[in-house]
Amino acid sequence: MRTQFVMSEVGVGLRRNVTMTIAAIMTVAISLTLLGIALIIREGSNRLEHNLINQIRVSVYLQQECGTPAAPSNCLTPTERTSIQQTLQKLPQVKTVTYISQAEGYKLFKADFPNDPDLVKATPPSAIPESFAVELKDPHDFAVINSAVSKAPGVQAVTNAKSSLKRLFAFFRHLTDGALLLTVLLFISTCLLIYNSMRVAAFSRRRETGIMRLVGASDFYIQAPFVLEGTAAGLAGSGVAVLLLIGARYYISSQLAGRVLTPFGQWGTLGHSLPLVIVIGILLPAIASFLTLQRHLRV
Repeated sequence: MRTQFVMSEVGVGLRRNVTMTIAAIMTVAISLTLLGIALIIREGSNRLEHNLINQIRVSVYLQQECGTPAAPSNCLTPTERTSIQQTLQKLPQVKTVTYISQAEGYKLFKADFPNDPDLVKATPPSAIPESFAVELKDPHDFAVINSAVSKAPGVQAVTNAKSSLKRLFAFFRHLTDGALLLTVLLFISTCLLIYNSMRVAAFSRRRETGIMRLVGASDFYIQAPFVLEGTAAGLAGSGVAVLLLIGARYYISSQLAGRVLTPFGQWGTLGHSLPLVIVIGILLPAIASFLTLQRHLRV
């Protein structure tokens, strides 16, 4: 009987403040959607970083071979090539060493720029040096390879893509921070909206709550309908946010299918974010409602 009464009071409260309830639902939905996007960006960038870091190969570029046109004074000799390869293979941090000839390097160069024929045409095969592609057991051991062979005779340069990836992931971090900042501001707006909604509801129903107090109703029993109203708004807002995030996941997945940014559209990335979105969406309005009632539901 008491449960039925409480639920009926919740329905009455939602109907009385329908416009504020809708505003609260939409604010919660927008806030949670932004939070979900921020979490997706963070989780997706973490997965992408793990994938790319593990695929990084260190490239040891060699000088032009002695006897070839335009060979420099510090040209590469066969003995130096063999010595560099043996040095790399002896390092415990190295998993595999693959020799890439100048012709093979030019084929890879053309494969990397299929949409830029002018660049490929302007680059002669002799401009692409031969190299060793080094796969590390731990991708973070680049410094070991660099110090081992960068000063060796016949070596032109030792590079990997880690510095470029750092800039990419720094961009994702800034994007996540911006989304989280907007989320915090919207959560503050949500709490203020719920505060005003609960204050108006407490004032409009002060007579009923006064009678309930006189007949011996507990604080919990009096406050329950109000807290459930806030919880209902939060639950509805969470539902809208979840639908929007699932829709965003399908869109991202269709746009990034088979590309390097695929982790952003995976179910695992979204699934990692949804539980926190739902929990915050339910608890935040409930807590805001409860704290508001502590001050304004005095009879």
